[in-house]
Amino acid sequence: MNKSFFAAALVAVVASSCSNNQGEDVDATASVAYTVDAASSTVDWKGDVVGVYSHNGTAKLASGTVEVADSAIVGGMFTIDMTTIWPTDSASYKDQDGGRASDLVSHLMTDDFFGVDSFPTATFEVVSATATTVSGKLTVKGVTVDEELEITNMEVTEAGLTFTGALTFDRQKHGVSWKHFVKDYVLADEIAITFTVVAAPEL
Repeated sequence: MNKSFFAAALVAVVASSCSNNQGEDVDATASVAYTVDAASSTVDWKGDVVGVYSHNGTAKLASGTVEVADSAIVGGMFTIDMTTIWPTDSASYKDQDGGRASDLVSHLMTDDFFGVDSFPTATFEVVSATATTVSGKLTVKGVTVDEELEITNMEVTEAGLTFTGALTFDRQKHGVSWKHFVKDYVLADEIAITFTVVAAPEL
């Protein structure tokens, strides 16, 4: 079974009314700081067992901050609570097969995968941004790798901001690998994550 997700942690750029040119770095001058509403934000993940099926699930953000300038994200840090990982396709599990959602979660939290006892959080730190892409550093299981978050939707209002962004990361680069070689081989290396973030201006 492929179990992966998260992780991870995240940011976005550009409101729908953004006038910045794509591919052009955004200046952080006169940025506005926002605090993420963790309870209203979500992290969705998907991992595949090659040619067989996929697992989908969610995780929660523990905290986050984001800086916006010219309707684009120019800074920030997002922390994912890895202890909240949960599959949303659990209805397909059959208890007699030992495939209950709790079994999957328990396995994902071991050192075979995310080692949650030692690494209870994953983070994404913003480094730079263009109109549609946020470049940053994703830290999963204590390993930091450069990643890009593609922004698919963002809205900035006086009340705050919301955005949706997606990234795909290689679990092997973060040491997320099943010790059983044959079983690990059938798990896709790529884990897809979609972040929906709600944030309010800092007071």
